[in-house]
Amino acid sequence: MLCVFFLFVSVYTITCRNNASISNFVDGFR
Repeated sequence: MLCVFFLFVSVYTITCRNNASISNFVDGFR
């Protein structure tokens, strides 16, 4: 569960910094 929380925070931070980066992150995650 803690891992999921950490991942969520990372995604949120990336999205806050650059909305376009989220697409790259999702592609890499999948």
